[in-house]
Amino acid sequence: MTLPDAQAPQPLLRRAVQKLSWCLGMAVTSMNALGTMIIIVMMVLICADVVGRNLFATSLPGVIELAELGIVSLVFLQIADTLRSGKLMRSDVLINTIVAKYPRVGAFMNLCFDTTGALLFYFIANGAFERFWDAWRGGFYLGNQGSFTAPTWPMELCVAMGSALMCVLFITHALVHLARLFGVPMVTAQPAEGSQQ
Repeated sequence: MTLPDAQAPQPLLRRAVQKLSWCLGMAVTSMNALGTMIIIVMMVLICADVVGRNLFATSLPGVIELAELGIVSLVFLQIADTLRSGKLMRSDVLINTIVAKYPRVGAFMNLCFDTTGALLFYFIANGAFERFWDAWRGGFYLGNQGSFTAPTWPMELCVAMGSALMCVLFITHALVHLARLFGVPMVTAQPAEGSQQ
């Protein structure tokens, strides 16, 4: 009679973790898709500007400003997908060898890496949200009045959201490696294959 009661919380925990994983996956996918849309828009604008310069001897206003804002925005919109898919660039020759031979030592090293990443992006997100709020309240813009101006708050918001999501993902990876360090069985999938194993 006591065995089912002791095992009862596990399915609930499993569903909660899987739901959290699904929500994070949807957030990452949505931001990645938004970043892809920005790339397409930038490509169209730049091509239109090149055609205008060569055929009509005139440039399209605001292309440079929008490209500056777009590049920064798409980097932070899509960086979470690189972490989630295990494609975040890092030197992993040594760590992969250590994980294969000494799993708990490797788990500790990955825990340190993930904790450092979470702290780094926490500070970036904290500063970015302040910059977003200042840009929103102050009406900051990029460009020249009378020619073309673009508000900077959307870029600041992309930086803040992307950094916050990176912080959360690093925390989830750190929890997985912490569980591995203490030999706790996981109730959901491990971090994505690649450098995050």
